[in-house]
Amino acid sequence: MRRPARQQRSQATLERILQAAGHSFDEVGADASTMDAIAERAGTSIGSVYRFFKDKDALVITLMGRWRERAAEVFMGLHSDERLTADAEEVLADFIERFATLVAETPGARGLLASTINAADTLPDQSWTPHVERFIARYAPNLPPARRRAAAQTYQTITFALMVDAARAGPAMRKRLVEAHSVLTGYIRQLALES
Repeated sequence: MRRPARQQRSQATLERILQAAGHSFDEVGADASTMDAIAERAGTSIGSVYRFFKDKDALVITLMGRWRERAAEVFMGLHSDERLTADAEEVLADFIERFATLVAETPGARGLLASTINAADTLPDQSWTPHVERFIARYAPNLPPARRRAAAQTYQTITFALMVDAARAGPAMRKRLVEAHSVLTGYIRQLALES
């Protein structure tokens, strides 16, 4: 972002631009969205959009940063001591529900996730690996540490692909999330057997 909005009116304009961009990304994709269309949808001038963002990539980066922050808030509680006393299937169902709610409440989430999976060099955020290892350790306690780390990375890759696929499915998202729940539950069960 070029410059932060300091005054209340500037902040409101910035939020309208981000909301408009998010809706445009969801409808036509980040690549097909234009700065002109975003400005029109936000009810502001193209100059106002460029006052905040030097180009569409800066806008994408800002929205993706907001997505990551919100996702961290939403998903972090899944790995608490209290939460990990539940059955793995229940924890996974909670994850799926939180993901569906987050996508529904975050303009741009579908479009950003869809464009992310199309980028060949995109990998899941590995900062979650220690949390996922802890989750796996709860349900497959006898896995050796190296195997648990490898399983956590595999779990993240599978989850990333399944969640992006679900987000791209539009109205069929819930059906895809049911499929994702089955796949993730099966993987955790297999790790428990291996343990």
